[in-house]
Amino acid sequence: MIHPVVIDVHLPAGIAGPDPMSFDVRCFLVPHATGVTLVDTGLDHSVPVITGKLAEIGADWGDVTDVILTHHHPDHTGGLAEVITLAPDAAIWASPHDTFPVAAKAAEDGETIRELRVITTPGHTAGHLSLLSAHHDVLLIGDLAGNQNGRLTRAPAPFTADPAQAERSLRKASLLDFTDLYPSHGAPSDRPALQHLLNRP
Repeated sequence: MIHPVVIDVHLPAGIAGPDPMSFDVRCFLVPHATGVTLVDTGLDHSVPVITGKLAEIGADWGDVTDVILTHHHPDHTGGLAEVITLAPDAAIWASPHDTFPVAAKAAEDGETIRELRVITTPGHTAGHLSLLSAHHDVLLIGDLAGNQNGRLTRAPAPFTADPAQAERSLRKASLLDFTDLYPSHGAPSDRPALQHLLNRP
């Protein structure tokens, strides 16, 4: 089972637009035969929430073998420095096409890291990654799409480096074999919802 770690974010008016904004950011714990993989590290205040979820599944930071970063935006990497302190032996993986504050092993397209297959899905950032778990029949799609009020949507254009490339990556993701779709913002969705999104402008 893949375990989402949900961190609620509330931005006052004027930070990301004229109105207040509330949303969630999700990291994911993926248990494997010899430990746990952490996908993304959330904001800088996310680590206590991740610690609580580790305990909930009967693990702790000593069980974290790998950290995979979907992309370099701060709501997905803000907790990285603290995570490295708590899990110093964990391997850090990321795309070489994004810039990170720490050295990371290159996660290449098609490579499998602890049962998660790396799918390069650039556009939101140059090095954006998605991760396919054949074992769980789940695609972790990062920020290529999000779930807003029960509806799958494209990532906001102001935060997307190359919208045309992001669209090609969405199409690439839609051709993969999975049932459930886990975005990094909003509740889980499914493959038909992604197909439906691609049919909307």
